[in-house]
Amino acid sequence: MDFRQRLKTSVHIVTAGIALLAIAVIAPADNPPGVHVWKLADIESQGKILSGKIDEHKVASETVAVEGNTTFMIAHREGTGQAEWHDNQADVIVISQGEATMTLGGTIVDGKQTQPGEIRGASIQGGMQVKLGPGDVEYIPPKTPHMMTLEPGKQVTYFVTKVLKLGPEH
Repeated sequence: MDFRQRLKTSVHIVTAGIALLAIAVIAPADNPPGVHVWKLADIESQGKILSGKIDEHKVASETVAVEGNTTFMIAHREGTGQAEWHDNQADVIVISQGEATMTLGGTIVDGKQTQPGEIRGASIQGGMQVKLGPGDVEYIPPKTPHMMTLEPGKQVTYFVTKVLKLGPEH
């Protein structure tokens, strides 16, 4: 293994260690079973770590807990995302840092199924737009097209709670 490969491996190991430490800080072990507390400073700190992991869709996210049918995530975005639609999953988004505009409803343009019960597309035609900033909370029910838009050069860090709807009525 040459120096560059060793250095790259070392960076990955250090990054993984920092991420595990951040999760340990975000979800202290002394909470009663099933209880989680996420402090704003910890969410913002995790957002900074995620900024180094941005993918081709200009977002990075990390699951911080799963309890039954509910998944808790921290996400950091540095550009406009894809339009999304979830068949049986609701999203609750809390903005911790930055601002974004959410488009809700309407029709997904060039939508394609990316996995069972999930559609993604280039944009949304129609729908309503809502500006969100720090402290704002948004609930997006299943089967609702939604898309987060950022102004060029802007960033946003947010906490996401994904609730899987159970039962045949979804």
